Amino acid sequence: MDLFTTLTLGPVAAVIVGAIAGLLAGKFLTGKALWILPGVLILASLYLIIRLAAVEDGAEEGAFALLAWLTGGVFPALFAVVMGTLGGRALSGRKTL
Repeated sequence: MDLFTTLTLGPVAAVIVGAIAGLLAGKFLTGKALWILPGVLILASLYLIIRLAAVEDGAEEGAFALLAWLTGGVFPALFAVVMGTLGGRALSGRKTL
């Protein structure tokens, strides 16, 4: 795949996977266990931010992959997990037929 395809399909895939994971987590997990999925994504984003802050002079091209993972993968997935979790919690309160 070329760079354009990676940068356009990566965030879309991250949002879809994050929304499905958030919906399932919101529906089946309760209490403190519900914070596991967003917590892991927050830790991953913090790790990537720290790695980006530690980039030395002359190595800016190598930091592009980190930035692409952060903005195109982790942040959209985190947003989708939060929204999916809210939707899953709403669905878990309903009675099924």
